[in-house]
Amino acid sequence: MPSLVASNPQVRCAIRNPDRADELRALGAKVTVGRLDEADALSEVLSGIETVIHLVGGLGQPDDDALLEANHRSTLIALEAARSAGVARFLFVSAPGASVDASNPYLRAKGLAEEAVSVAGLDHLILRCAHVYGLGGLWFTSAVQCATASPPVVVGDGTQLLAPVLADDVAAVLAAADARPEPLVGTYGLEGPDVVTADELLELLAGAGVTSEHVVGEEAAARLTALLGIPVTRAAADLFAMPSRADAPDAAAALGVPRSRLADGIRSTLQRAARG
Repeated sequence: MPSLVASNPQVRCAIRNPDRADELRALGAKVTVGRLDEADALSEVLSGIETVIHLVGGLGQPDDDALLEANHRSTLIALEAARSAGVARFLFVSAPGASVDASNPYLRAKGLAEEAVSVAGLDHLILRCAHVYGLGGLWFTSAVQCATASPPVVVGDGTQLLAPVLADDVAAVLAAADARPEPLVGTYGLEGPDVVTADELLELLAGAGVTSEHVVGEEAAARLTALLGIPVTRAAADLFAMPSRADAPDAAAALGVPRSRLADGIRSTLQRAARG
């Protein structure tokens, strides 16, 4: 997350994609590129680190097993490495509705990961973010592609309530949590200041008065796969059809971090995309 790196000159980034390395180094981060699935190797990377911010995982996985691997097992490995390296604080990004009993595979994987973080014995913050938007990211990329399709597409019935939060604001909350001298242990939520329906979000992206098509389930997964050109699982499509609102105490209020208005954030994101 470049805005997080830019806010702190002492960031060390462990990444798997070498294409991101130069961008992060230009911002002043120390970057190591390689596999992140071995605790011993990761522990060496974490030597001397005070805080781990865990951003591995997400919805962009090919199947349910990969969702569990990316979102749960990666957390177990990072926690083991953090304890071995003497890390003091662990910040974990999760999602509203995460639970070990969730029927959605992604939310279940996040719930299992949250459980592991909470019992690891580290000063920790679990940050449950509503849909995050910015350059990249499966949800926002899907929303933009759906808005520019012909006809435009909305995943879900269109009435689900969303409070999207700008990626820069997520980074600001994580940076504030890292800088906080006293522990901030527990689960917090983060959402944007504006609540819209999925239909209203489509109008923000595509313009007022558009006539959209609503899709759910396997049809939604197939339509997103075709629009994005990458596999989109039923778990991701089902999550996009759900409401996305914070379900824990407000992290932005607790840490004194302002949040960007939705229209402003979308405008700035699309302008960045246009600049390449």
